[in-house]
Amino acid sequence: MGKFFSRFFITIFILISLIVFYLSYFGIETDKFDSLIKGKANEVSKFAKLEFKNTKIHLNIKEVNLALKLQNPKILIKSNEIILSKIDLFLPLKSFITSDFLLKRAEIAFYKNDIKDLVKISEAFLPRFFNKKLNKVFSSGNLQGEFVIPFNPDGSLADNYEINAKLLDSNLNINKNFKIYDLSTDIKYVFKSNKNKKINFFINKGNVLNLDLRESSIDINLLDKKKIINSKIRTNGTSKYSEIKTISSLLGIKLNNIENLKLTSNLETLIKLSLNDKFKIENKEFSVKGKITELNLEHKDIKDIKQYLPSYNSKIILKDSEIIFDKNKNLSLLGLIKFNEHFENFNLDYNGHLDKNFNIDGKISLYDLSLSFSKLNYFKKENTKANLNFNVNIGKKFNEIRKFEYSSENSKIFLDNIKLNKKLEIRDIKKIEIKTFVNSTKNNDFNIIKNNNKNITISGELFDAEPLLKSLYKTDDKKTLSKNFSSEVKVDFNRVITGTNDDVSDFSMIASVKKGSYNKLSLKGKFSKDDIVEMSIYQIDDNKKTLQVISDRARPFIKNFDFIKGFEEGKLEYEATISDAGTNSNLIITDFKVSKVPALAQLLTLASLQGIADTLSGEGIRFDSFEMRSNSKGNVMNIEDALAMGPAVSILLSGYVDKGKVVSLRGTLVPATKLNSIIASIPLVGDILVGKKTGEGVVGVSFKMKGPPKDIKTTVNPIKTLTPRFIVRAVEKMKKKKKGETK
Repeated sequence: MGKFFSRFFITIFILISLIVFYLSYFGIETDKFDSLIKGKANEVSKFAKLEFKNTKIHLNIKEVNLALKLQNPKILIKSNEIILSKIDLFLPLKSFITSDFLLKRAEIAFYKNDIKDLVKISEAFLPRFFNKKLNKVFSSGNLQGEFVIPFNPDGSLADNYEINAKLLDSNLNINKNFKIYDLSTDIKYVFKSNKNKKINFFINKGNVLNLDLRESSIDINLLDKKKIINSKIRTNGTSKYSEIKTISSLLGIKLNNIENLKLTSNLETLIKLSLNDKFKIENKEFSVKGKITELNLEHKDIKDIKQYLPSYNSKIILKDSEIIFDKNKNLSLLGLIKFNEHFENFNLDYNGHLDKNFNIDGKISLYDLSLSFSKLNYFKKENTKANLNFNVNIGKKFNEIRKFEYSSENSKIFLDNIKLNKKLEIRDIKKIEIKTFVNSTKNNDFNIIKNNNKNITISGELFDAEPLLKSLYKTDDKKTLSKNFSSEVKVDFNRVITGTNDDVSDFSMIASVKKGSYNKLSLKGKFSKDDIVEMSIYQIDDNKKTLQVISDRARPFIKNFDFIKGFEEGKLEYEATISDAGTNSNLIITDFKVSKVPALAQLLTLASLQGIADTLSGEGIRFDSFEMRSNSKGNVMNIEDALAMGPAVSILLSGYVDKGKVVSLRGTLVPATKLNSIIASIPLVGDILVGKKTGEGVVGVSFKMKGPPKDIKTTVNPIKTLTPRFIVRAVEKMKKKKKGETK
């Protein structure tokens, strides 16, 4: 009996095991649930209709429930067919007995459907706007995937379901200029509730604008009315300028000053976009980090940069450089840079916003470039070692050079806390140290320091004043000091270079600067034991001041006239009254000699005074005196009257000079012998001034001279009589000379 029951239970067990095995792996075909399944499925969307051949019931041992596997399932959406690889519906075991269709979950899979079918599938689950975008964006490719839909105990659709899919070998049209090719990506859609959805894209391969997108990701969070898109875009490859412009426009970066650009890089770009319920961008931020293998950049010419970097050709090449650009628009670059032929180390840190205050800190080698600081008369040749460290703050109201350290061989320039206005005029100074060499000869060695009492002290061994003297005759609308600059200034130099053999020693100056202008100044210096130079400025009233210069050597002040190549000897006296209306001045130079004056040589030749012209080209022509009355406003000097008298020739002229641009003069030239003859014929005056002489009559020329300082054109006409003005001015000068000789 015992054996019978044992065999019976074993048989039952084996039979049940076989049934379970059969139900688990092969299932039982039935149509019991067909109509119910179709009815429930079609309730999900009025556009979608589920079709299948038949149903197999499988036993799900792990979860102890039933799995209804639909055979040859497909979905019809508006007459379009989507082939599904499986639809498995999981029900409680009691459903087989009660015929209740209370789903626990549904598992749906599809395999390599055409990408265009994505819209048809997602329409039931994703927002309508998203489907419209997908339809425009996807042009080709395949889609495969699966998703699990949970159900509540009452059979209603539950929250917290996921869709996992793969997009394979697809092409996307983001817009006309931005296309993604050969894209394969994993897609994960997480539905937590109607107010909380998430879509994730992980790119396994893809190409955009010649850049490899492998391992990039995009996360889209749909939170109630807010839409947040977080992207991590990895790009590796080479991009041309046209492609970079497309990317920059999407990020809102303007490249207006770029002429050409080519970039080979491996970068990671993080982009975060916040959209409102109308899908308009409310906030965006992005950051970039990675390696720049090579960057070739050509930009538009920068105004005035050639003044400081004469050999700079607006081209920059970076190599093997690291870049970090964070969400706060702070930029850090570190690597190798080339301006011409050689790569040198550099680093650059940029902090702030272009439309607000920002700071630039950097270290760079200038080996490849020539460099010019014209106001210091300093020039560095190309292929000469030079290093620059700087920290500059650019603000809305003013700029500040917090640190500027330049060194090349023995030359050093150091600036500490120099404040400038937007016109780059000095507002304030803390400290400046200058030491420069030209052709191995030192030409500057001085310091500028703001003392605790806020006064400025300028002192040192050597100062090159040649650029300052040159600037007196050049057009320059830029001022050095701003209206915000006021200070007492004290200057002491052991020696001042003038660009001639007339260097000044024991140079000293005290001055008062108010609102960027000197209202008081006293200057003294020595050319030699007996020859001095003095200058003074005194304020007459609020709008008027006087300037006086007395120099026992005129050459340093005259040398830099472009139309005078040679000037020797002479003493100079200059007095000017300066006001808002302009400047009225009087200049006297005595006992000097000029040579190699092209405009004057041409005039003498045209006047058939070849002998004098030859003398001018050789040893030079001596003049006893030159006196000029003028007025000026801005860069234009109007010469009211200028008379030069000498043993060989005398000249009376008037006109105007637009500094550095054009010279326009007209006047009369008379050989000295002819002038003496006509003055001698004046009763009494002639006897006193020149003695009793007779002449052949007056022979001279009237002339016009006009053109740029280095290319003045001259025309002449012979005259037989002198104007009364010329005679009166000549007589006045002769009287002064005679009076001086009798003292």
